[in-house]
Amino acid sequence: MRKRTIFLSILGGLVGLAILDGGVQMIRASDAISGPVDLSGVTQLSVTGAASDITISTRGDGARQATLSGTRRGWGAIWRSGWFAGDCAGRARMTRDGDRLTVDMGDRSGFFGWNDWDDCTLTLEATLAPDASVSITQNAARMRLDGDFSQVDVRSDAGDFALAGHATQVAVEGAALRAKLTFDRVVQDEMVLLSGKMLDATLRFLVPTTISYAVEAVASYVDSALPNTPGARPDITIRGEMVHATIR
Repeated sequence: MRKRTIFLSILGGLVGLAILDGGVQMIRASDAISGPVDLSGVTQLSVTGAASDITISTRGDGARQATLSGTRRGWGAIWRSGWFAGDCAGRARMTRDGDRLTVDMGDRSGFFGWNDWDDCTLTLEATLAPDASVSITQNAARMRLDGDFSQVDVRSDAGDFALAGHATQVAVEGAALRAKLTFDRVVQDEMVLLSGKMLDATLRFLVPTTISYAVEAVASYVDSALPNTPGARPDITIRGEMVHATIR
């Protein structure tokens, strides 16, 4: 009977901790790191460093600016360990040099890869003038681009990339990569290169167009509603070891 009471007490304690931890995970604390930085006249944006959540737009008539913030979730949002502490910002910073904005997310690898006892997310939100170029080089990133861009170059080992609008040149490379591109216009000069060891790619064209595409993969499944027209543009190249591609 005593053993049963002890067992039930331990079980109840574990359940209580699980419920408490679940509630704590809903707690968030945001820290402003840098900005807003005026992006008037900026035509190039470069992002490097630790993993982050990136949103870039060229739409609207609002202010052209960028903000960088860090959001903690979980235990670290209410208590920072004296042993493992390090603010959510880390060494992240933004620097403008003429027509170029450089965003360095810093290194937040921490002790054996742990930054703290919480989930710290660095977030970049930027609004640029149309036809800007974007370069992103990170180990992991969630990227959302909305609007018109001249050139987009992405390298991310683990990446979730989405483009809605238009870009003249797009090159996205990663080990494990999901890419979704939606073109709302076509001017027949577009070039798209998607490559990854494990690649899930979706391309949609919201206006009638001819395309040319090539898929180079060890194993692939390609579902295209548009015929392959050699020499046509948009010119699409998809490379990888395991590829799932959808074209509409």
